Formats: sequence, C-alpha cells, structure tokens
Amino acid sequence: MLTMRLQTFIKLCHYDQVELARALDTMLNGPGGGHNFHWSLKKAIHSYIEGATSVEIEDILDTPTKEAERKYNKAAFENFIAKFGKAKEIEVVDQERIYSIPNFDIELKVDPWFRTFEKGQSHLHLVWATQRPELAQRIANIGTLVLLDCFKGTALGNSRYCIMDLVKPKRYTDKTISDKTKLALELQCRSLETCAKLV
Repeated sequence: MLTMRLQTFIKLCHYDQVELARALDTMLNGPGGGHNFHWSLKKAIHSYIEGATSVEIEDILDTPTKEAERKYNKAAFENFIAKFGKAKEIEVVDQERIYSIPNFDIELKVDPWFRTFEKGQSHLHLVWATQRPELAQRIANIGTLVLLDCFKGTALGNSRYCIMDLVKPKRYTDKTISDKTKLALELQCRSLETCAKLV
C-alpha cells in the first residue's frame, strides 16, 4: 500500500517517468519519513485565524532552522494574508481523513487547513505552498476531485472544494473538474503503482 499526503501525490502527478522513479525510490527506500517543509506555515495560518498577534506569528515563521524554509513560508503566509486577511468568516479545519483511491493500493492523507464562508457558501481549502513544480490546473483538478470525494457526506460535505496555491497565489476550485478528471486520476494512479513496483 502506498500512503502519502495529498500534497505529495499532487507533486508526484507533475513528474515525468524518470523524476517519478527517483522520487518514489527516495520515498520508499530512503532513510526516515521526510521533513514536512510547511509545518510552520500551517501553524502560522491556524494561529492567525485563532487571533494570534503578529509577533507570535513572526516567531512561528522564524522557528525553522533552514533559511529557505523560513523565506518561502513567510512569502506564502504573506500571500495568505493578501487573499484572506480581510475575510469576515474564516475558521481552522483540523480534520485529516484517509482517502483510499478506488481500485488502487494508494491511500492519501487529506488535511484541509481552513475554510471560509463567502456569500453563504463554505469553501474548504487544502494548501499548496511548494515552489517546484509549479501547480498546473489539470493537476489541481485532480486534487479538488480527491478533496470532494473524501469529504462528501461529512459535515464539510456541502462545501466548494479548493486547492489554494499560496505561491502564485491562485485558488483552484472543484468548478473546473471535468469528466476527464476522474480518468486523469486513474492514469496517474496506474503510473504511480507501476513505477513503485520497479524501484
């Protein structure tokens, strides 16, 4: 069984076969479980929503020891503030769900970070803050489809499902899912499973 975060899955969907083989080899055969580069960004966003001061948020964003991590997470946080700093209704979402992709031995950990209410409509946001690869619309569609499938029938089920790219910044919603998106998801999963067996 391949298990990973939805953001990792989205990242792998951008890769060609050589890049995918390299990334899966590192994931499956490398030492340790990897480092969550964006933990301080998530903590800063949650703290902001819960009313933390700018000094407290700055302290959180300054916590990582690596300069690149501090720099990119601060830039992503600034983009979050530019987009949602004046949101009247915004709340923390801390509900990780496991999504088993039908017909594949792939499980995704799906953890939206927050939701907004806009004109009475709930918008559930999963955050993308990775510099490379740049998030492509077609892959964002796959991510919003997984988000939708994962949370339909729950208390968050009547939401608009969004991938919030805090690098560009740009919000992708489930409005752009087409009938080809499900096929694209299946093809990506087939490629992942095949590649994982070879590394």
